[in-house]
Amino acid sequence: MHTTSQQARSWMLALSILLCWLFALLVHATNQAQAGELLFGGTRTAQCKTPATMDQQGYVRLGGIEQWVSIKTSNCTFPLILFLHGGPANPISPFADAIYAGWEQQFTLVQWDQRASGKTWLRNQPAAGERLTLEQMTQDGLELVQYLQQILGNRPLILMGSSWGSALGVNMVQQQPKWFAAYVGSSQLVSGLQNQLASYQAVLTLATAAQDQTALAQLSKLGPPPYAKPNGILRRLTSQYEAKMATPAPAHWWQAAPAFALEKQAPAYEAAEEYSFLQFMGFDADTGQTTSGMFHDIELQRDATVLQLPVYFIQGEADLVTVPAMTRAYFNAIQAPYKELIMVARAGHGPNAQSIAAEWQLLQRIRAQLVSQ
Repeated sequence: MHTTSQQARSWMLALSILLCWLFALLVHATNQAQAGELLFGGTRTAQCKTPATMDQQGYVRLGGIEQWVSIKTSNCTFPLILFLHGGPANPISPFADAIYAGWEQQFTLVQWDQRASGKTWLRNQPAAGERLTLEQMTQDGLELVQYLQQILGNRPLILMGSSWGSALGVNMVQQQPKWFAAYVGSSQLVSGLQNQLASYQAVLTLATAAQDQTALAQLSKLGPPPYAKPNGILRRLTSQYEAKMATPAPAHWWQAAPAFALEKQAPAYEAAEEYSFLQFMGFDADTGQTTSGMFHDIELQRDATVLQLPVYFIQGEADLVTVPAMTRAYFNAIQAPYKELIMVARAGHGPNAQSIAAEWQLLQRIRAQLVSQ
């Protein structure tokens, strides 16, 4: 009986040790995931140590939630480009293969569906009352950069931000300039309110010159910003007038890759865009007013004129949202080791063949400088 009792205690001790070991493994795995594990089907991606192709996509834990990231390259030792999409909640990832076709032959391309955008929204819809902030999204982006350095090595990284993503990008490089080889802003957003006011004035000038009574009546009723409630009137008018001045993008660019199933997911993507836009504007459903939000926090000419890395702006001459005069004024105010403003004819706020060609030519120059160092 005594022997049986000893055996039982020994068995219980062994079981306790086994359970502790399993628990330790679980905690370790959880901590690894929280530190930024790329969840490609539940497996960890290998670190890039030698030249190799990479075409992977999945979720990375950033800022406490899983966010969608894709990595594509013909050689993972190439310089990286991290794209910051606009909107917010207008991810470019469904269209990236068409728009940036061939770029993977010289760069490692990284697309990211930001918090409350695209596939990140599908996985993690914000809780009631949760707010989007510039600070949180900046930290999300910097965590992604750290993760990319871990799995790809400390490769030169070019940060490319467009529209809303350009304001996010400036905040990222301002906080950690040494993490980036260069910053490229396309349709650079400078000030939420001042860009909107400049947009209103630019459309008013064009409508007056064209004697467009319909547009003039809409603008007169709307009045200049700021607006108490978000509306799409001004954005629709900018799109109409840009269409007259800018070359449209190729139609096939906007045919989403099958993996994104945009037709099936359209209601969710639209919900993400509406949520993010209202958060961006700071619209309060309880009061019916725009009181705060990321839109009101963007004042780069006041807060971000000293940037400690090469800075490049690519600006469409026909852009009526982030108008050229605003971009040029901010560019002139910037102190940086090197800066360059590239104006693109027949280009508006969104990408088209001319603006993408200008980006590619610029990136080729940056890459040549990086390789020669």
